Amino acid sequence: MSDTVIDTPSQPNIMTKIVRRIPPLRKWKFGLVLSVSYLAVLTFFAVFANVLPFVRRYNILPKGAEARRLASYRGKPSSEYWFGNDKLGRDTFARSIYAAQKTLTIGLASIVAALVIGGLLGMLAGYYRGWYDRVLSVIFDVLLAFPAIVLALIVVGRFFQGGRLNLGLFEMDKRFFGVIVVLTMLSIAPLARIVRAQTLSLAQREYVLAARGLGASSWRILVREILPNLLPAMFSVAFTGLAVLLVAEGGLAFLGFSVQLPFPTWGFMINEARSDLTKGGGWAVFFPCVLLFLTVLAFNVIGDRVARRFDIREATL
Repeated sequence: MSDTVIDTPSQPNIMTKIVRRIPPLRKWKFGLVLSVSYLAVLTFFAVFANVLPFVRRYNILPKGAEARRLASYRGKPSSEYWFGNDKLGRDTFARSIYAAQKTLTIGLASIVAALVIGGLLGMLAGYYRGWYDRVLSVIFDVLLAFPAIVLALIVVGRFFQGGRLNLGLFEMDKRFFGVIVVLTMLSIAPLARIVRAQTLSLAQREYVLAARGLGASSWRILVREILPNLLPAMFSVAFTGLAVLLVAEGGLAFLGFSVQLPFPTWGFMINEARSDLTKGGGWAVFFPCVLLFLTVLAFNVIGDRVARRFDIREATL
C-alpha cells in the first residue's frame, strides 16, 4: 500500500494579506483627490492674493533701480522670487496669482451664464418640442457654425473696446465684460443641445408621465421632475466646458482681445513673454503654461469623474 501525499495549500504570509487588502489602482481616485486639492489651493491663492504677504509684498511693476536690477536678473527662480522675473523685472509668481483671479473669474462667469441660458433654452426645446424645438435648434446651429474669431472681433473689438462699464451695482472693465460675453455665446449652443437631448429622454419617463396625468403644470414638471435629473449632466459638461473656456481665453489673449494690463490673464502673460524664449526669459512663459495646463487637466478629471459617477453616456448627449 503506497503512501498518498496530499498537497495542502500553504497559508499566505502577512505581506500577501496586506497586498490583497489594497484596493485596485482604479479605485484609489488619486486623480480626483489631486485635482480637487490643486483647485482648492489655487482658488485660495487667487481669492486672498491681496492679503497674502508673500504675494502682496512684490510689486507688480517695479520702478527705477529695482526694475533695472531685476530686468538684468532675467528669470531664474530663486528663494526670493519663486517663479523668477520677466524682462521688466516683474515677479512671475505674483503676476501668475493675480492672473489666476482674472482667468478663473472669466471662466466661471462664462460657464455659469451659459448654464443658465443654455439650460433654460435646452429644457424648453426638449420638453415642448414643436416649433419651440425647430426655432431653437436653428439658433443653436447658427451659433455653432459662427466662427469664434469673427464673433470675438465683432463683440470685443466693436462694442467693448476699452473704458469702464457701469452695471448699476458695480463697474467693470469693458474688455473684461466683452470676453465673458463672447465665451458665453460660444458655450450656450453646446450646453443647450446636451440639455435638450437629456430632456427629450426624461420627458418620456414614468414619473413625468404620471405627474402630467395628475394635472401638474408644465413648469412644475420642468422644475420638480426634470431639472433635478438634468443637473448631473449639466455639472459634468460645465466642468469640461470650463476647461475649454480657459484655453479659449488664452487664444483670445494671443489675438489681443482679452484683458489687458495691469492685471492680465495667463493667456496674456504667455503671449507677452513668448518673445523672450530665445533670450533666457523662458520662465515667464513656463509657469503660466504649467498653471493653465494643470487647471485645465483638473477640471477635465472632475468632469469625467462626475460623468462616470452618474453614468452619463456620450451616446445620450
